[in-house]
Amino acid sequence: MTAIGSARDRLSEVAVRWSGRPTLLAIALMNVITGLGMGVGIAGANFGVDSGLYRQCAVLLAKGQTEFCGFLYSPLMALAAWPLTLVSATGAILIMILIGGAIVLAGVALETRGRALIDRVLVGIAVFTFAPVVYELLLGQTTLLIAATLYPIARRQDGFRNGIPFGVALALAPKPLLLPVLFWMLIWRRRALTATVLTGLILTLIGIAVLGFEQYRSWFMVLTGAGRESVSGTFVLSGDAVGNRSLWPLSPVTFVVACAVVVVTVWAIVRDASRGFVASLFAGLLLAPYSLLYAYSILLLAVKPALEFAPRTVGALALTANLARYAPAALIIWSLVGLSRCLTLRQSGADRELMAKADVATIPAP
Repeated sequence: MTAIGSARDRLSEVAVRWSGRPTLLAIALMNVITGLGMGVGIAGANFGVDSGLYRQCAVLLAKGQTEFCGFLYSPLMALAAWPLTLVSATGAILIMILIGGAIVLAGVALETRGRALIDRVLVGIAVFTFAPVVYELLLGQTTLLIAATLYPIARRQDGFRNGIPFGVALALAPKPLLLPVLFWMLIWRRRALTATVLTGLILTLIGIAVLGFEQYRSWFMVLTGAGRESVSGTFVLSGDAVGNRSLWPLSPVTFVVACAVVVVTVWAIVRDASRGFVASLFAGLLLAPYSLLYAYSILLLAVKPALEFAPRTVGALALTANLARYAPAALIIWSLVGLSRCLTLRQSGADRELMAKADVATIPAP
């Protein structure tokens, strides 16, 4: 009887393990075909565009230019990119690609610990050929770097030091898609949020002291659309012609949808930590003035928590993600589906306990 029971248990384990493996294989094959195909098609026009811009601004700063470089990152980014000036333009591109690839590889290794080797390999293939990741690596963008700074906040208990890396990221690249994440931190990660705000503020003050207030004023003008640089800057990225995948520019219809997104996101964040975090990522992409395809690589952070409450939806979205990118409207609908699965009508006991602890932590000692 013991042998029969043991054999049954082993058979059950194999069945459970292989129930997800065909899905993983399908996602990996789909992404290889569509992701690499996209990469080959766009590589010529996009290879190293953003990493080249970081290096160019750093070179100008090193030569003594006192005017703002004109890109959408903070002036401090030009200072942080100084190491790229030590290598050629091609070398800078390769360095940014290697940094992004290392982040993806480390993330896959951490998120798949305890899984069978074949599963880890399939996940790695699927992630590296996920269309937003392919685009991100080709451009040399910073979304994966930002995701890496968010990782300790999202995966660990609330702690002050967990928020420091994210504060550095915000001081360099305060992307609008991160605003819902900050609201989630206000509810569930208040110590980390404190560190994030303090770190970002301190680095910004250092940037103003080193680079001058005028550069930051010009940067603010670009972000708000008040400066002439913004004509080719922030808000032009909201147009369909550049491949924007957010709800902007707002029309009566998209305004109503945006309001619904806000309500659903706030509800999800308040009710449940895991669902709220996933909702904040989707909401950031949908509500930002611009969300180009590479920005969707931040959703890699949503996979593990979403598997806990919506595994089938995660599989369906992962399988169709690279296909949805062919049309901005399709990717918006895809994101709305993901956001809708974050709704919950009840709050778990664990989340109530976490909120109680967060409230207690904010009460000053007598």
